[in-house]
Amino acid sequence: MRVVITLLAALLAVVPSAHAGPSTRWENIGPNGAGGYLAFAKNTAYVLPGAGQQVFRSDDRGRSWRQGRLFPEMRGNGLAADPSRPDTVLVAGYEGGGGAGTVLRSVDGGMSFSVALRTPSEVQDVAFGGGFSYAASSEGVYRGVGGLEWSLLPGSPAGAEDVHVVGSDLVVAAGGVVHVLRAGKWSAFEVPADKITSRGDVVVARKFSGGVHLSADRGATWRAVTGPWTSSWILYGAITANGWIQVQTLDGHFISADMGATWKRTDAVEKVDVYTEIGSFSDLPDWQWVYASGGVYATADHEHFKRVGVPGAHVLSLAVSGRSIIAGTMQGSFRTDLPVASQEWDFDGTAPPAIGNRIGALAARDGVVLRGRNAYRGSQDAIFVERSLDGGRTWVTTSDMPGNTRSLVFDPLVPGRVYMGAYLINAFYVSFDGGLSFVQRVHAPLRGIKTIAADPGGIWLADAGGLYRSTDAGVSLKQVLPGRMNSVLVDPRDPRHVVAVGQNSVFVSFDGVSFAEVPAVSSEQLSTIAIAPNGVLYLGSIAFEGSSKGVLRSLNGGRSWTVFGGPDVERGVEALLVSSDGRTLYAGTVSGSVHRRSLG
Repeated sequence: MRVVITLLAALLAVVPSAHAGPSTRWENIGPNGAGGYLAFAKNTAYVLPGAGQQVFRSDDRGRSWRQGRLFPEMRGNGLAADPSRPDTVLVAGYEGGGGAGTVLRSVDGGMSFSVALRTPSEVQDVAFGGGFSYAASSEGVYRGVGGLEWSLLPGSPAGAEDVHVVGSDLVVAAGGVVHVLRAGKWSAFEVPADKITSRGDVVVARKFSGGVHLSADRGATWRAVTGPWTSSWILYGAITANGWIQVQTLDGHFISADMGATWKRTDAVEKVDVYTEIGSFSDLPDWQWVYASGGVYATADHEHFKRVGVPGAHVLSLAVSGRSIIAGTMQGSFRTDLPVASQEWDFDGTAPPAIGNRIGALAARDGVVLRGRNAYRGSQDAIFVERSLDGGRTWVTTSDMPGNTRSLVFDPLVPGRVYMGAYLINAFYVSFDGGLSFVQRVHAPLRGIKTIAADPGGIWLADAGGLYRSTDAGVSLKQVLPGRMNSVLVDPRDPRHVVAVGQNSVFVSFDGVSFAEVPAVSSEQLSTIAIAPNGVLYLGSIAFEGSSKGVLRSLNGGRSWTVFGGPDVERGVEALLVSSDGRTLYAGTVSGSVHRRSLG
């Protein structure tokens, strides 16, 4: 069968790329699947996720969060909130392509930021204290007032990594050691340091390969902290608001309540992985928030942890099974009951491993949910297929195979037949027993499958090397369209209506044979496509620089598209799902978890 590719530029018009249409109706519904750097001011908590391009704010101690706008051309790696003005927030970071540094300032509680300081090198840290604001960079330490009127402190040490206000003094980790500014004079100490914390007059300095050191007189004198660990690799070391010294090494996590005289080992590494930062509300020093590899958790003893979140996860896949909605993220899957009432969802474990737990694909049918977990077997990439019979609450591994995956789909007609796409190998997989085992289909032209769509006549494969068609369960393939394809969809009401998504264009067929290109739909990368019961199409896009349209919509089967995005999903959309009643659109975003929008 000869396939014709027709360009119908005159008939398939595209709405201009400028943002248009509704932009304020999206709601971030969770899951609280991301961690980040912490800042506290009175009853307000701020988190800067590891992606480093926006801030989340909570005014109810972590029960709900608001997502700020994307930063202007910068990634953040440090955060501070003014204790006297809780709505004033600073972010330390760097600009792309050249190593220049930036301090961003917000006066509306992290919802929007403007540039307050530009520096020749990356800004590593920011702090408030003593009526001033501070920024640490390679040039030294900058001082400002409320995040404005910055100037380089005379005599400040080069290579500043961390800055901390201790009473009327300033303690800085710079050049790998401790520097103290007291009464206008700088002093350097041969104390290894890349991170500083304090409580009253007590200061703790740590360095990854240099141990932990403690000062009880605001940095005037120092002693090494020793304990029951033997490893010299210090993953974390600090003093917390309640006076506990905390040290985490390759040997485990240890707490001392008596300035290092005695130590207690905890299960923190097993529970939440490696610590990055600890913070507390000023009136709750015993209830500490921990930013660790598994996210942000609240704890009173570092033995028992409660997930805090924030809803800034990178969502790769979505599925609905019964009353459950499930989100596959870079660090595991989360589920909650419909309709979603809280940003806190159930997690599939106590804490996700830092690597090897990306849920790239989800599929649900007749009470069975399958997920494809991209991990490793030794040093080789592997797909672990896992099965749930309780709506994503618990999972059992059924099979594993080479590659990674972003696509799982049940055959609409043949019971038990499941297709799974793969990349990193030139193959895909077919199951004839509901996902318990899979047969590999190797085809040399395949470059990496992003999506598989099934219809009564066969399957469509959106691959990095083109759009392919198979009518014999993948035994043979025929290329339908050349070029990189990111997604493909078959209209369940009419299998002759097929929509294939390229990098920036959309290809539409109404006969299942010939395709017309809708060129230049987006200047950003197009990602995923979904269809509502009434035939309305929704298309995701991703911006790697700046902001994207987020979601586009077509009311005419894909012939033309309008922007259906908005600021809440402007970083990009990886997964889309329309509710079975057609009343709700769910968008899995790059760094904002899942957003919900009513469709009427």
